[in-house]
This record gives sequence, C-alpha cells and structure tokens, in this order.
Amino acid sequence: MSSQPQNQTIKKALLIGAGELGSAFLPHLSQVPNLTLTLGVRTPSNYTTLTTSHPNLSLTALDLGSPSEELITKFAGYDIIISATGFGRDPSVLTKLAKEVLEAGKLRKEAGEKERLWYFPWQWGVDYDKTGDGGGLMPLFGEQKKIRDLLRAEAEGAGVKWTIVSVGIFMSFLFEPFWGVVEKGDNGVTVRAFNSWDRKITVTAVGDIGKVLGEVLKSGDEGVVYAAGDTVTYAQIAEIVERVTGSEVQKEVWTVPHLTEDLEKNPDDLIKKYRLTFAKDDGIAWDKKLTVNHKLGMQLVEVEQYAKEVLGA
Repeated sequence: MSSQPQNQTIKKALLIGAGELGSAFLPHLSQVPNLTLTLGVRTPSNYTTLTTSHPNLSLTALDLGSPSEELITKFAGYDIIISATGFGRDPSVLTKLAKEVLEAGKLRKEAGEKERLWYFPWQWGVDYDKTGDGGGLMPLFGEQKKIRDLLRAEAEGAGVKWTIVSVGIFMSFLFEPFWGVVEKGDNGVTVRAFNSWDRKITVTAVGDIGKVLGEVLKSGDEGVVYAAGDTVTYAQIAEIVERVTGSEVQKEVWTVPHLTEDLEKNPDDLIKKYRLTFAKDDGIAWDKKLTVNHKLGMQLVEVEQYAKEVLGA
C-alpha cells in the first residue's frame, strides 16, 4: 500500500545528467514529498548502483543529440524537468533542449493537462542577464541569456513554468589551482584577486545547490531566483585563508589589463576567458539578503567553513 496521502498528486520529475551537480541533486530530490524521480543518462547501465542508494530512483536512456520529435514526446511524460548537463556542452544543445521543453509543454496542454511543465534549465551559474556574452568572450553566457529571453517570451503560452537558480560559481573553484584564486605551493599559500581586492564574488557549495533546489521545488518559486553560500570580496578570501591556515598569505592582483594580456597569449584558453569575464563584468555577485536561501531561512556552507575542510585546518 502506498504511504502517500490520497489527496496528494504525485509529480514525475526527470533529472538530466549525473555529473558532479546532478549527483549532488539526487539526495535532496529524493526527499521532496510526492515526487518520483527518473535520471536521464546516455547509458543507464553505467548508473545502476545509484538505484541502490536511491530506491525510488529509476533510470532512462536519454541522448540530447536525439531528434527533437523523439525528445519532445519523452519530455511530455514528465511534470518537472531539471537539467544538470554541465557547461562543457555546445551552447546550441542548451537552446535545442529549451525549445524541446516548450514543445513538450504544448503537447501536454493540448492533451488537457492543467499543470504546467516545470523546467529548470542548466543555468546554475552567474546572472547571464547582466553578463551577456562577456563582450564576445563567452558565447555560452550569451546563449544562456537568449534562453532566458526565449522562456520569458514563450513559456507561458506553451504551458511551461520555469525557474533559474543563479548560484555564482561552485565554491570549490576558489580552491582549485586551475582557477588561480587560492593556490598552495612549496612557499606557502598565494591568494589572488581578479581586478581588485574589493571586488566581490558569489559562491555556493555544490551540495548546497541541491539543497536549495529541493526547497525551491517545495516553495514553487518561478523565474530567476538567486542563491548564495557566500558573497565575499577577494580581500575577505585572503583574510579567511590566513585565519584558517594560521599564517600570512602571499597576495597578488591580476588586473583586467594583465588578464587581457594573458588571454591574448592563449586566445582559446577557456579558463583564461572565465577569469577575465569574472574580473570585468557585472552579474557575478549579489547580496545574500536577496537570495532564496535567505528568504527560506536556510543555512548554507560559507567560505570559511569550506576553507577549513579543504585546507586541512
């Protein structure tokens, strides 16, 4: 016998992707009441162990490169679609997916479905309305802005509800050598500022993004909402690292001219494009008091707590 109340409608959710972010979503989605979850991946046989740790999870084969007609029909069978495909894909795939979701919403509407199809596009990042394409540096960012405009223009008529959760960057990036902000070396720790020490950046731990998603599914927030584990200046990052390690850090500022010159030496280097975009553009930081996690009274991991974990103090 089902333990679900008879007056509660069971929603069917499709999670697309099981990478770092998708995997972090699973434990939180499994706790959302009245929700059945299907994980869409290209090769389901590679993910069967997930059904052991998440008994209510089912798997389905899903290739976003498949013909749109096939995907539209499949998507129409769900009430909620959550994209965790990652940012390494061709930007056109993200637009194709958004258009397919809109068509799936129309199918459901034509079939008499009163509830709108709820779509969470892969925009678990910065505020693309403000960054645009980063002055031509970031075609992916520009495509994300176009997707927002598409959803604003067509979603309601297509029977689609949409929510974008802007989270800044993954908090782990601050401490990854490839990003360049906090770097441990033989001579100690170096902390670098992109542009200036008083420039701010919003960061959220990956696990907390899933936590926010679970709460948004319960609260029903629509449109663009913001989340933040922390919003800090680069000066504050340096102070945190010094407190955590108990020693003085070396400090460097990578100015916009420096980052521009560095990119010119390797114009196809994506990380250098990201660094320059984060140094010069708006839309990468917001006040925590404006976030959905603040509104819902959620406690998320802050930079100092995370630093203690990764720096071994």
